[in-house]
Amino acid sequence: MMPPVNFLMRPQRAHQFAFTLIEVMVAMAIFAVLAVISYKTLSSIFDTRERLQIASSALRDQALFFARIESDLNALLPRPIRNGDGATEPALKILAATQTADDATIVFSRTGFAAASGTAAAPQRIGYRLKDNTVELLIWDGLDLAPRALPNVYASLKGIRDFRWRILEKERINDPSATWRLDWDSGNAVTTLPVALELSITPVAGPPLVRIFSLRSVGNVVGAGSAG
Repeated sequence: MMPPVNFLMRPQRAHQFAFTLIEVMVAMAIFAVLAVISYKTLSSIFDTRERLQIASSALRDQALFFARIESDLNALLPRPIRNGDGATEPALKILAATQTADDATIVFSRTGFAAASGTAAAPQRIGYRLKDNTVELLIWDGLDLAPRALPNVYASLKGIRDFRWRILEKERINDPSATWRLDWDSGNAVTTLPVALELSITPVAGPPLVRIFSLRSVGNVVGAGSAG
């Protein structure tokens, strides 16, 4: 005989696990918080890397600019010139303040730039000025200028809000009696060059940068050549 069937008995099922709605919402909230934290962290890393790249690029450009200035001053040619008005200008001319934005702060004669063949070009008159937060290099064709001669203009260093020179007349830089001047402008054909020049540039975002360039190698008394 078959045993009696108990209709109240139900088949045994394996224990089942399930998330409640509250648990799902808590998990989603935690995930959202972690996602926000991760985004801010990554964004901060990328911003820091971008700022470092910008700062590194600015430092490189500034170093190249100072190297260019040093190269130009080492090639300074002790020769006065005649400007477009026929007046004599000294080999080196530095202005504490310019009359217009197009005027150069410093102008001087230098030996010609080396060509690709290794030969030097003819001597030139060059200058630097600050215009629209950019230090510009001015290059005239030759030394003695034709009437209304205009220079070729090249951007040399961007992002600069101040560009100024000081001139040292005494021999020793650390001498308390050393005289620093803000300009160097003489119309004489024979001119005494300063001992050194101090250049100060101030980036738009950053402290001033100062470099001192010695002119001893150029020769203290300029008498070689004249504007003819």
